[in-house]
Amino acid sequence: MVGNPMITARIANVIRENDNITTYELDCTLDAAPGQFIMLWLPGVGERPMGIADSSPLTITVAHLGEFTNAMRKLKKGDRISFRGPLGNGFTLPKKDEKVLISGGGTGMAPLYFLAKTAKKEGAEVIVVFGARSKSLLFYQERLKKAANKLIITTDDGSAGTKGTVMAGIEAAGKPDRVYACGPEKMMAAVVKWAAAKKIPCEASLERYMKCGLGVCGSCMLGGYRVCADGPVFSGEILLKEPEFGSAKRDASGRKVSL
Repeated sequence: MVGNPMITARIANVIRENDNITTYELDCTLDAAPGQFIMLWLPGVGERPMGIADSSPLTITVAHLGEFTNAMRKLKKGDRISFRGPLGNGFTLPKKDEKVLISGGGTGMAPLYFLAKTAKKEGAEVIVVFGARSKSLLFYQERLKKAANKLIITTDDGSAGTKGTVMAGIEAAGKPDRVYACGPEKMMAAVVKWAAAKKIPCEASLERYMKCGLGVCGSCMLGGYRVCADGPVFSGEILLKEPEFGSAKRDASGRKVSL
């Protein structure tokens, strides 16, 4: 497409993070900001949006949950892969010496790692809260320990870190100057409401079904916003005005489905 040419690179490294999550490092760099995404293309399968876990080398981390991501299981080192991007709007970076709280779960932690790494480099104090249902679903822990000043792990079953949800880790982290979130939307809604109650600036990165990634097709609408072009990062102030946030999204046909 005009302005977003397809780029082809080779897979330089494949890292099996756990039974269902894989990281792919490509043999290229990308001038991208934390929170932006790419549209990844697999011949015969289609295109899907992927958050950027790092820009140098370009890195993506995938949960194998559907046809597209399960097809990615077959990819190996040396294979070619094509993408468009970077696309969308990223996170607002913190100022030097600000204390920031970065909270997430699932593969939402991948773009948050990119944010944490960049924020710490800019001189911010970075606290990361990573929540999962159990220890077996955690990943990126060594990366996050290097990227953050402090890493707090929470698990629903208590098999690692603090027993409880992400909110248990957030409550233990103290009051930050900024809050960021990415992951399951119900989790993000809780974080955004918490930050709003404490009058702390907050941004969250949303995931919606996307076809074009350019704001043309309208398949990823959230109220009057195109998640791919106006987001995927939105302020908590905007999100709390949208009734669908934290409760519903659209499927491939455009039908509203509960989260």
